[in-house]
Amino acid sequence: MAELVGPLQYLGSFKDIRHYKLPGSAKIYAATKGNVPKTIRDNNRAFENTRKENFEFKAKTGLASDLHSAMGDWASPVLNRYFQGKMTSIMNDIIILEKDVVKGHRNIYLSRYKNLLYQLDAYYYYKPLSEVMHCPYTVVDEGKRNTVTVMLKGLYPLKQIKAPDKATHFQIYLSIGCVNDYIYNERYNFYDSYPGFESCFRNETQTEWIPIDNGLMDDIVLTVSLPDKHNTVTDSETVVRTFGIIYGRMTAKVFPLKKDRGSIAFLGAV
Repeated sequence: MAELVGPLQYLGSFKDIRHYKLPGSAKIYAATKGNVPKTIRDNNRAFENTRKENFEFKAKTGLASDLHSAMGDWASPVLNRYFQGKMTSIMNDIIILEKDVVKGHRNIYLSRYKNLLYQLDAYYYYKPLSEVMHCPYTVVDEGKRNTVTVMLKGLYPLKQIKAPDKATHFQIYLSIGCVNDYIYNERYNFYDSYPGFESCFRNETQTEWIPIDNGLMDDIVLTVSLPDKHNTVTDSETVVRTFGIIYGRMTAKVFPLKKDRGSIAFLGAV
């Protein structure tokens, strides 16, 4: 940062140099564009809007991260590589719907606008689930937000599972998770979600490792519920369900593949 002491005084930018004033000072300062000192960014009135946007941005990325965790550990390798960024964008779409609230204090009511989660057209990393598993499945509607059941009828792995060459086995996963709205807490000047250190509540279930060359199988029914400690879902929570497949290779035992990992389908939010 430089200080202009000559007779020429102006505000604004000249090529890569910007010029500005500080509160309480008649001097004009010059700095390279894009490199705003933290003391100026945190205190100068010119950056007030930036400070508000940054404060809300932390909440947007926080809820996007909670959603990532709610999908389950198994889902992380098969989720869209841009999941975090795309979810942050969706959180931004939700927060701007709070038109009557001052910027910097707006809440993220995901529970009210959970249908926007369908804006992400591809939850999978590489291929859609329908391309790697040709067996139809049914999501059983039991009218309960804290439980999800999926049924597969007549799975024939040898004919219906399109696995990579290195894979010898596969597993089918079903998971459920819930996240809370992010609400601005004026007293403590931060966003509230769950109390304590919980970012989400989740649970998952899966089949045993199934050989890819298996023949026609009996019906498979997978059911999973939210953890017992959080089995009651409130109106401020959003429950997400996912279903998918991962591949493994048999050596001494079956190990998940690090590449050609499988796929995932979003079963909706309730």
